[in-house]
Amino acid sequence: MNRRLLRVGVRLHPDKGTFRVHDLGADPSGLQAPPPPGQHLVSVGYDQMWIGSLQDDVEITLLLEEWDAEPPSTPGPWDEEAFTELYLRGAIAVGTATGEPVLHGVRLAAGVGRYHVAIRARHRTEIARLYDDLLDRFRDTFSAEFQAALRELQGIEHYLVQLWPAQPTGPQRIVPDLPI
Repeated sequence: MNRRLLRVGVRLHPDKGTFRVHDLGADPSGLQAPPPPGQHLVSVGYDQMWIGSLQDDVEITLLLEEWDAEPPSTPGPWDEEAFTELYLRGAIAVGTATGEPVLHGVRLAAGVGRYHVAIRARHRTEIARLYDDLLDRFRDTFSAEFQAALRELQGIEHYLVQLWPAQPTGPQRIVPDLPI
């Protein structure tokens, strides 16, 4: 039976319609950094990925999980799914497009190595549409009525990111300790 080793939930604003899940040492502007995802769910680089929301003003919910092996299928209707791999150096972080840290240095039980990653999204398109409807209905976005309607949308857009160690392929070579 596969076991969940870690589960962390956060709420965040998807600045510029994105947020980043990454290794602590990953450079968001480096050569291995992926481009922003645009309308796609995810854009992946070597040690980081951008996850895209279709809006940037409504808080989203992110659930991050580490598993010891591939997790069982997740219940519920997911609107979109993506699967990829990342190289992580024993810890993972989440940040916004503007560089604001949301989670910094969450230790991974499996340590350093390649990880399989499943990304699932729910209510991504719906929240973008509902937020646009709010902007059409209210001229004053500072009004109490607009703010109350906006609060009702907060956290409904939901992302699940599940990580588990990628199994090495091929025969493993054990290197004996060398005498000093």
